[in-house]
Amino acid sequence: MAPVSVPLFSRRFVTIAGKGGVGRTTVAAAMALAAARAGKKVLVCQTKAKDRLSEMFGSPPIGDEIVKVRDRLWVVNMTPQTALREYGTMVLRSEFIAKQVLENRVSRAFLHAVPGVEDYAMLGKAWYHTTEVEHGANKYDLVILDGPATGHVLTLLAIPDAILAAVPEGPLTKPARATHELLRDPARAAFVIVTLAEDLPVNEAIELSTKATAMGMPAGPIIVNGLFPPRFRTGPSAEGLRLLLGQDDGKQLRDGADSTLAVLVDSARLAERRRALHDRELERLRKELPLPQLQLPYLFRADKGPDALSELADRLEGQLRSV
Repeated sequence: MAPVSVPLFSRRFVTIAGKGGVGRTTVAAAMALAAARAGKKVLVCQTKAKDRLSEMFGSPPIGDEIVKVRDRLWVVNMTPQTALREYGTMVLRSEFIAKQVLENRVSRAFLHAVPGVEDYAMLGKAWYHTTEVEHGANKYDLVILDGPATGHVLTLLAIPDAILAAVPEGPLTKPARATHELLRDPARAAFVIVTLAEDLPVNEAIELSTKATAMGMPAGPIIVNGLFPPRFRTGPSAEGLRLLLGQDDGKQLRDGADSTLAVLVDSARLAERRRALHDRELERLRKELPLPQLQLPYLFRADKGPDALSELADRLEGQLRSV
């Protein structure tokens, strides 16, 4: 998947994808905060996710109504029901007609039986927000879709193609075609993969990139989350520390008087081995996915609130200037 030259924050729609547990939502929030600081009006759209953004932004609980959490930054946790109602209003051009159709018991049963229609409504709602205009300007400069885990996100993004292939020309096909074109336009969209520098997440990131390429998705950078710092690589005592940490065991230290030092050395050795693992996986990613690679540290803190999010946004800002 070849990268494109348009800066990430100059595009209109960014999909955040990756294996479950790699920190997609954290990265989406940090990216949104960095973009808002850069002067963009940003909307983060989640897909029926557990609400973690409210903790990150220090805001009240976030539901299916768009709420402002920062200057130039809004978030919404889309649900299929609300998205379908809003999308139906857009397609039918009448809130009254949409309500009559979608709240009819027979219609509701039929729609729930159509595979993918609820997912499509959420994707369509996210697309719609890229088209909104307010006071003669884009209401949102950038929409970030915090997508579901790997397999589901590809299914979600493929739904417009399925509609165009199966549904006769009509009210449903126009937004489907517009969504299809947006998702594949390298000047307006990017598919950003988040991973950890570990074997299974990296394998899944490579596979996800291959499949997204086959679908025609324009590549954004790879974002590697949760990296341990290279604490023992530089400085006047680095060589001695590496020799100490490279010993097979800490028996001499444990047998000595200073047991506290032995515990510290064991902890340092674990951190060094973890970083060595990360370095190997980072190199594998560089070889197998030759895309811009952004890196975020593991935050050794229990707090996952605004201060932690601000720190991650700081880390992203400098790196994003080069992609």
